[in-house]
Amino acid sequence: MSSTSSSGPVERVVAVVAHPDDAELMCYGTLRKARESGAVVSVVVVTHGANGVSVADAGRQLTEDEREKEVTAAWHDTGIDTVFLHLPDGALKADLPLISRLEAELNRLKCGLLITHSPRAANDHQDHLAIAAAAANAATRVPTCHTVLHGEPHAPRSGFRPTVLVDITDVLDDKVRALTAHHSQGGRWYLSPQYTRHRAAQAGWSLRPAATADGRAFEAFETTLLTLAFTLSPEDPQP
Repeated sequence: MSSTSSSGPVERVVAVVAHPDDAELMCYGTLRKARESGAVVSVVVVTHGANGVSVADAGRQLTEDEREKEVTAAWHDTGIDTVFLHLPDGALKADLPLISRLEAELNRLKCGLLITHSPRAANDHQDHLAIAAAAANAATRVPTCHTVLHGEPHAPRSGFRPTVLVDITDVLDDKVRALTAHHSQGGRWYLSPQYTRHRAAQAGWSLRPAATADGRAFEAFETTLLTLAFTLSPEDPQP
């Protein structure tokens, strides 16, 4: 993932997710690698997530800022910005107000690479599906946006078929730690270290088995937009 060059602008990567903890689950390692390579990276969390109750502490009502604080803790000291839109969770719709709001954010952030949810996991959370549709729709009107990646859902039996891998081996332990910041979600199986490490190998076995057998870990994505740009080196003849 190359983010800077002597002749080009700095890459700007934006993850648009439905809930607190979604970016950490789906693309924590990818965003860290992008930031380390020099990109400007932002996480846009659309809902406050207060309706996402803990399995371990059922019945306790979360406050609207509780999960925002968990996101802030998860990304602390990474150099990655977090943006909160504070919409209620559970009933998002890919309608004009949501699409327009996301379009405005992507333009404001000058998004080049967008990461969001998969539109193909029919049994995924309804908010994830709404954001997948709305963010991809909005991106078509953002002139700086050249690539859209859809992250792997944790919904079982989904139709997700990855075509893009990002090697996150050296930040996998950090991803596990970041997920522990979500104390309000105690008991969720998909936040467990075992699941995180399993999923980091799963796609690799299908697409890069030799590297996975050698211990490499990955985050997996589908893509609906991928723009390849080739620039001439100073030694190349000009047309």
